[in-house]
Amino acid sequence: MNRGRTALQSAVLETTWGRIAIRAGRRGVAACDLPRPSRCAALAPCRVQAVRLPRDSSVALRQAVKFVVAVLAGRAPGPGLVLDKAVFVSAPPFHRAVWRALRRIPRGRMVSYAELARRAGHPRAARAAGGACGANPLPLFVPCHRVVAAQGGLGGFSSGLAWKAHLLGLEGTRR
Repeated sequence: MNRGRTALQSAVLETTWGRIAIRAGRRGVAACDLPRPSRCAALAPCRVQAVRLPRDSSVALRQAVKFVVAVLAGRAPGPGLVLDKAVFVSAPPFHRAVWRALRRIPRGRMVSYAELARRAGHPRAARAAGGACGANPLPLFVPCHRVVAAQGGLGGFSSGLAWKAHLLGLEGTRR
């Protein structure tokens, strides 16, 4: 018997930059995998071309797909999306604190890694905050793209800087 786990369903969004895979279950969104765009693809905006959902897809999965489609269209995705807390349980406490702080950065705003560390309760841990962003299991849902380097650069992003620049642009923020 599988008491502690919930069955996950997957959806695939075919985009001009590659496939985005989302997994969700009864407890909420559990995973999001972004493709690494090729140089040619990254020169054009990322657009959703098709969505493949299971016929009996859960509410959480349908909401997650709507969220990603809204984000990639440059629209505010709206509140109410539930993330599977089990995804975060095994993470170090510092990572969880950073991810909570990330979720509080408003759409269209950016903070530095140092400011993120301060907001997470560890003002001297800017580099570690960057590491926690890189370990974020739910890019797009936990908006680590809103964190930039203090000197004006983008910093890093687990799926590549093209994604980060694109997402910031969709939110109307330019660095």
